[in-house]
Amino acid sequence: MYKNRYSSQPVIPEHERVYHYVSGELHKYLGYHYPLSIIGTSDEPRVVLNGSHLVLYTKHPQDRGEIAFILDMWYREQAKAIFVPVVADAIVKAAPYKISMPKLRIYKLDDRWGSLSQKSKILVMNLELIKTPKPCIEYIALHEVIHARYPSHDMGFYSALSNLMPDWRERENILRTKFPI
Repeated sequence: MYKNRYSSQPVIPEHERVYHYVSGELHKYLGYHYPLSIIGTSDEPRVVLNGSHLVLYTKHPQDRGEIAFILDMWYREQAKAIFVPVVADAIVKAAPYKISMPKLRIYKLDDRWGSLSQKSKILVMNLELIKTPKPCIEYIALHEVIHARYPSHDMGFYSALSNLMPDWRERENILRTKFPI
């Protein structure tokens, strides 16, 4: 289902990967690897997905810190634009379990893809998910939403998950093998 998305690049967890923020360096977005193109401009900084490249425009093309910041802000914008409707879809899908919409927060996490606080009803999704295929983002959103009804990974939890997303194991396997945390 997702085979064409993976390059032959070695699989290194994102929080361990060292980026140099130079043109030609590969960066992930929605399961694909894109070469980064850095272009000097007098306009406002921005990132554009242009065909097969991530094109980053900046006033300071040699400033690695600024490039990292601009790219991080772009990832955050993309994550918000994609995660909000994905979580809303997960809530709709989980309607038989009477789950309400949690507050969504997007953070960089080193050890998990997401979490749901039972007390505060806050769903945290890892920013790094924006680098994985959308079906994996959908899996994590639904997985965490189901925790509102089933706090632990018990039989009820897996029954609900299997009922709502029969291919969840395939999606989880893609995360575990191709996009480890």
